[in-house]
Amino acid sequence: MSERVRRIGRLRSTVRRSILLPSGRAAARVLSPIDRALQPGANLFNRFLGSYVGEVTGLQLGLLVAALVALATVPMWAPLFVGNYMRTLAVACIWSIFAMGWDIQSGYTGYISFGHSALSAAAGYTTALLAVNLSPVPSFWVTIPVSILAALVLGLLIGLPSLRLSGPYFSLVTFVAVLLFYRLTIGFSETLGGENGFQAVEVFTWDFTERYYLMLVPMLLVAAALTVVARSNVGTVLVAIRENERAVSAAGLDPTKFKLWSFALSSITMGIGGVLLAHFGGNVDPTTFVVVDRSIEMIAMAVIGGMSSVLGPIGGAFLFVLLRDEILRLWFGHSTRWVMLWLLVLLVLVFARNGLFRWIWHAVGAVGGDRE
Repeated sequence: MSERVRRIGRLRSTVRRSILLPSGRAAARVLSPIDRALQPGANLFNRFLGSYVGEVTGLQLGLLVAALVALATVPMWAPLFVGNYMRTLAVACIWSIFAMGWDIQSGYTGYISFGHSALSAAAGYTTALLAVNLSPVPSFWVTIPVSILAALVLGLLIGLPSLRLSGPYFSLVTFVAVLLFYRLTIGFSETLGGENGFQAVEVFTWDFTERYYLMLVPMLLVAAALTVVARSNVGTVLVAIRENERAVSAAGLDPTKFKLWSFALSSITMGIGGVLLAHFGGNVDPTTFVVVDRSIEMIAMAVIGGMSSVLGPIGGAFLFVLLRDEILRLWFGHSTRWVMLWLLVLLVLVFARNGLFRWIWHAVGAVGGDRE
């Protein structure tokens, strides 16, 4: 172990012993009465929904309700701030779907994909191609399922041959898939639009409020669906694959089949996000959809929020997009903003490897006895 790693370990231990633990004990004393007051509501929640989405404590339920109320009332408070928070939060909803889509495959199984931007691109480009090549342009009820199906087909094409691989070999295959998709957009520019892509995709609406809710509602539905899956036997097997794939095989289960299911589920989720992003801005191009930077950003959002959860990627996506598009933008130039953002991601990786929002969720739950 190098001296630098030992110094980071000592620093992390000092911060935990001197700052985090005393602060946590003080916060617990303050929050305990609130937790007890909210516990009857939590008991009701656990009775009817606990078996599907997991049990919560009083404070966790309060935090969840507060977050939902804050999201539902964005048009009321966002205009009070300097900046275009309505647009930024709508974008954050789309990226939350991407981060959840990446996490249900990579976070749960431990098979890290660098190629998920290709899946969202498959949906986005299918939407654009249908809009450009067909006349009259099919309705959303046709283009949306076809585009999501395209993401699923591409996901299976990547997943079927690659999920029997492991470690860096699997990651490399997904990375190459993105590079291949990008080169196809350039090499077949007459068909796929080249560097400029397509600008002819119809937007859902230009009304800020309507556009925000059109992004928020699918995000909440995807979160609810993935939460149920994650809490089911399928989610348990996916986590078991990450922890010990041989043990899963020894139990008589086929890990490849479950990994393929997770990749298919992830592809559908990425397709939903890709369709929303295409109809949000009205354009589809390699920079927005295909380049590997987009995949890295999805990973960063899931990691800083907390992998192997649903709330973690959502929180990470909102934090990442708000920092990138609003908060850091006020203080730094374009290049410096990105440097500061990735430095913050690096600090989270060093000091809170399980993710900020996952840590907050369990810290709040610990006040009333976390049921995880």
